[in-house]
Amino acid sequence: MFNILGNIADTLVRRAAGDRPPADDVSMFFSSLLVMLTAAVAVTTTAFLVTRRQGPEAPDLPKGVEMAVGAVSGLFVFSFAFLALNAQTELNAARKAALSEASALKEVYFAAQGLDDTARVQVRQGIVDYTRSVVTAEWPAMRDGRPDESTARGLDTLRLRVYKMPASDDAAKAARAEVTQRMRDVYMARRERLAEKDAQVPLPILSLMIGAGVATLLVIALFGRPSSRVHYGLLAVGAAGFAYMIFLILALNHPYGGGISIGPDAYREALTRYQQIGS
Repeated sequence: MFNILGNIADTLVRRAAGDRPPADDVSMFFSSLLVMLTAAVAVTTTAFLVTRRQGPEAPDLPKGVEMAVGAVSGLFVFSFAFLALNAQTELNAARKAALSEASALKEVYFAAQGLDDTARVQVRQGIVDYTRSVVTAEWPAMRDGRPDESTARGLDTLRLRVYKMPASDDAAKAARAEVTQRMRDVYMARRERLAEKDAQVPLPILSLMIGAGVATLLVIALFGRPSSRVHYGLLAVGAAGFAYMIFLILALNHPYGGGISIGPDAYREALTRYQQIGS
């Protein structure tokens, strides 16, 4: 079971890390190490002090208490699996929407080639401005769970401009129709992207997971009574594992603003592609 959960966590980290600057990855790595080390030291120190004070012989827990501890630890594992899968789904949906919108923007930019010179310049400049606004203004706003109004107005203005563009012949009409259709694709992908701005790890289940993890570690620390270095080592590894699982879920809390999240790389690539198409 833990191997499966480890694979899930590894997949989440590898998929999300591609959208993060290297400095952020290093910071996440050291933060996770610090959390794991702190948990391991806290639990083993508590166990050592309890053992030193009350002796190495662990008290016999009632059968019901043992069953309750097993149920709580199982609840922790179940909660982690649910939240990890939920977070992976949200990350994938947000990434797919961003890629779809960036692709549609490139199609609009390319389709504008069939317009007359004035219209082509207007459409392409509008697409460039909107893409830059997504990167610089709307992405930070989505981290706070809201869209950027100026970015939305810029796209609306461009759409109205396309609708009002004159078309003198069949070729111009066909080009305008193509640009209009691609603009609809941009709007659809934008709606899907913004729908993920409110996606967060469900707070009740997150609280349940953290509570179950802390309770399990407390029971192990207070009643485990390790008697050798090997036992202390195993206790430290278990505490670090529990802490890392909690840290990972907290890092996956938001697809655009969590410690593990996606960035506007697709739009930066689109800006580069515009230059290639226009050259």
